[in-house]
Amino acid sequence: MRGIIRIIDGISVWTGKVLSLLILFVVFVIIYEVIMRYCLNRPTLWAYETMTMSCAFTYVLGAAWVLKERKHVHVEVIWERLSPRKRAILDSLTFLFFLLYMGMLLWAASRYAWESFLLRETLASTWAPPLYPLKIALAVGVLMLILQGTANFIRDLYFAIQGRKPKEQE
Repeated sequence: MRGIIRIIDGISVWTGKVLSLLILFVVFVIIYEVIMRYCLNRPTLWAYETMTMSCAFTYVLGAAWVLKERKHVHVEVIWERLSPRKRAILDSLTFLFFLLYMGMLLWAASRYAWESFLLRETLASTWAPPLYPLKIALAVGVLMLILQGTANFIRDLYFAIQGRKPKEQE
């Protein structure tokens, strides 16, 4: 079990770090567009959509890394007042809601991704880049969130029951 959790954590962290480099590409595209539009008076057709889609890839595929690091939003007013063990209990109890929501999202995202792939869907714009890779990335990102959430749940449940972290985390 520990090996599987380590693999899930590793995939989440590696994917998040690799995709964080995509932001450098986004910065380059924005600078290029600003120069072309405002200095040379020759705006591009592709820059805005490239920037938006690149940020979307980073967002949907980097979410599992954020979940692994426990950086998603939670209610601080309540959270800060709880002991670490009570936090683990609360996280264990709310995992069911997380799993239900993410399961429905995975079902819908997978369905839309498949339909988009079959249609070779593109954005409705002059440039018309393919949209199906982004929809596939959304489904993969949701699956990664489910896996990472499950890994976190196992750790939280262990901590809630044992009152300590697993040996590899100490």
